[in-house]
Amino acid sequence: MTNARRVPRAAAAASLILAAGAAWAGGGLAWTQDRVSQGLQAQGRAVAVRYEPGPRDPDVPASARITQVYASRDFDSSAQVDTRVCWGSERGPCVPLRGRSVETHAFDGRSAHGPLLLVHRIEGWGDDHAPLFVRGTVTVWFDGR
Repeated sequence: MTNARRVPRAAAAASLILAAGAAWAGGGLAWTQDRVSQGLQAQGRAVAVRYEPGPRDPDVPASARITQVYASRDFDSSAQVDTRVCWGSERGPCVPLRGRSVETHAFDGRSAHGPLLLVHRIEGWGDDHAPLFVRGTVTVWFDGR
């Protein structure tokens, strides 16, 4: 048996419902991805997860520009985790997630190809210990003109 933390089914379903609601609210063209981070091992050490359109995503023309971004995270732990959604690299620009998700226009006008990153950092372990896996979702709406 591994030490991997499992995302509870209810939390996973809630994340998908939130992503679907965000997708409906944004309208227009969009791509979305769900990923799980590598295990966060040490307090204060960042783990970045890359999100970008792939072969199964709708055609995203080279000229496509972001019109809105939704990002969410979920994990099964009492740890305090700082998460930021960043465009281009870990240095940003970045927007912090307050709670489980964020909708932002901070990246409007930037390339819809990204990449976007969710950058997770353990601020405190609480009653838990390493490793901690974080499930993330990023949805990018774009203007395809």
